[in-house]
Formats: sequence, structure tokens, C-alpha cells
Amino acid sequence: MLNQKLYIINLSNFYDIISELKEHIDYELLKFENKEIFFDKFKTKSISIENSILVVPESEYNLFVKNINEDQIIKYKPPINIFKFIENLNVKFIQKKYQDQSNINVKDFFLDTNSRELKKDKIVLKLTERETDMILFLNKSKKPVNVTTLEKEIWQHSSELETHTVETHIYRLRKKIKAEFGNDDLIKSNKDGYII
Repeated sequence: MLNQKLYIINLSNFYDIISELKEHIDYELLKFENKEIFFDKFKTKSISIENSILVVPESEYNLFVKNINEDQIIKYKPPINIFKFIENLNVKFIQKKYQDQSNINVKDFFLDTNSRELKKDKIVLKLTERETDMILFLNKSKKPVNVTTLEKEIWQHSSELETHTVETHIYRLRKKIKAEFGNDDLIKSNKDGYII
């Protein structure tokens, strides 16, 4: 698990215990003496909480939840079984990695590949498998993709496909996006093909 970090905040004794187990953990271990130091570094962006989990005292948990996603925070409430804690922590890192991989930025939208949903703000649009594949493929492409390439890559067909199948799918997808989000310029077209 590369670049994963465990931030231990305002728990010096607990940090000392975990650091004793360093050879048994696969993530970077960082300590902050108090919440003020952590939030100062967080707000000035001198630390990133991406790929990280925070361990905070139970008494400060609510403050952290107001500023950081709850999935990234572990409430420290002694006494704890250290081996069970490490096991739970590893599970949490795996869940986080899985979640992060399934949420893909597509312009100013998020595409959740697990639930096949396109999201923006609090609006969610359910997609078909083929629509999800089209958006993923176009999002990865740096230049416009022509109809033939989309037929081959998304439908796994050569030119036996009816010529307007790709255009029809993209037209319907744009219509769905416009109806849900009020704009249909996610997928653009030009003489060379389609692009996001």
C-alpha cells in the first residue's frame, strides 16, 4: 500500500506504542502534538490527507468530523487491543483504497464505477454499464475518439455494428445528463470524434 499515512494526533503515548510496531505496518506514521498543529498544516496544505487515516482522541472526534470525512477518522478510546486495532486499521486502509479507486474525476463530476453513478454536488445520475464504459474511455483519452474506435473498444465490434449505434448512445447519454444536471457539455463532439 503505497503512500498511505497514519496521522496520530494528540496521542503521544499511543504513537510510541504504534512506532514500536513499525516493521509490521505498511504505511507512513506521523505524529502531531495537538489538533492546532495538525489543522494549521492541513489548512496551509503543507500536509495532505489523501490516502490517510487519522487517529484522534475521543474527546476531539466531533471537531475532526466537521472538517474531515468520517471514513478517514478513528476515534481513540482506551483501553484498546493493539493487535485488533492494527487489524481494523488495515481493513480501513483497504476500504479507503477501494473507495478512492472507484471514484473518478470527470471534469466537474465524479464517476463512481462501483455503483455506476455520475455525481455532481448532491445530484446523482444512474448510468448503464455501457454509458459508464464510454465515459471512462473518453475521459482517459487525451484527443477526440472517432466512432470506429468507440465501436471497437466499447462494443468490441468491428464495422458490423449499425453505423448510428454509437451516436445514438451518446445522444441518449447527453440527454440524460442534461435532464439531471441541466447541462450537456460533458461529452463534446467535433470533426475528429468525441471528447470529454
